[in-house]
Amino acid sequence: MKAHNSKSKHIPLVHALAWIVGSALLVSGTAHLSMKHFLKQKLQAHAKAPSVIQTLIQTGPQREALKTEYLAELLGISADFPPLVAAFNLKEAEMKLRACPLIAEAQVKLLKPSTLYVDYTIRQPVAWAGDYENVAIDKAGYLFPFRPFFSPKNLPEIYMGLGPFGAQSDEADKPVAQWNQPLAGKYAELALNLLNLINEPQVQELFTVKRIDVSKAFSESYGTREIILVAEDLIPISSNGKEVQYLFPKILRLSTKNYASELGNYLKLRQQLIENQRASIKPTPEDHGIVRQKEAIIDFRIPNLAFIDEQKKTP
Repeated sequence: MKAHNSKSKHIPLVHALAWIVGSALLVSGTAHLSMKHFLKQKLQAHAKAPSVIQTLIQTGPQREALKTEYLAELLGISADFPPLVAAFNLKEAEMKLRACPLIAEAQVKLLKPSTLYVDYTIRQPVAWAGDYENVAIDKAGYLFPFRPFFSPKNLPEIYMGLGPFGAQSDEADKPVAQWNQPLAGKYAELALNLLNLINEPQVQELFTVKRIDVSKAFSESYGTREIILVAEDLIPISSNGKEVQYLFPKILRLSTKNYASELGNYLKLRQQLIENQRASIKPTPEDHGIVRQKEAIIDFRIPNLAFIDEQKKTP
């Protein structure tokens, strides 16, 4: 008969618990040290990796005058391939922005660690360049595309009879239209002076100028030498319980030398013209909205005389 083994093959409960706790501490401690080492390596690798531009901030007199995506495109910045901060050329970036015909001034700075700061001013349209489609002009004579960068505006049109964009016209004394270069010469100077004159508050509130045409202002023939201003007057009339606006277009023919005083003479004459035109209105039941009336041509080129010629009613 085998003798009974008094020693148990099972680990006492207290010892088992102690062994489990110790193993857990050993494993968790090892895991913690491993994770700490892994994160340290990652941080070191990140610190050694070249920093790239991740953010673009824009400021200027006009809030978000251009879309940030458009500025990034001008600068050649891509979200998929962001440029390195250390290799980014600020002067070159400013030159790229100023090469855009819309931008008058631009300054670019880097803000640590990865932000590009762009402060810029865009050109403001004061008139349409009537020789071209979708081209505006600012007060200094610079040309730039209008749509899709600006909301619709009611601007006068300046027409000079220029050649194709970027090319000289048949008349060598007329300016060449191009981006980033102001229109220069006597035609441009005259047109901008006239624009400033009609934009003066005491003039602007009296009548609306739709077009300034200086294409023949310096013609060799005195008979054809003239400045044309196309203006409009709206006269409201209440009839049959509704208000109708009657539009009277006027073509003012001015001389190249005395246009300022001739325009002043028209402003003196204008109120009497409006009264005469108001008396000539004969409302009909079919009239509604804006009704265009006969076009009047008023020639001020002969001193002390205003020749008025009323044309047929235009559709």
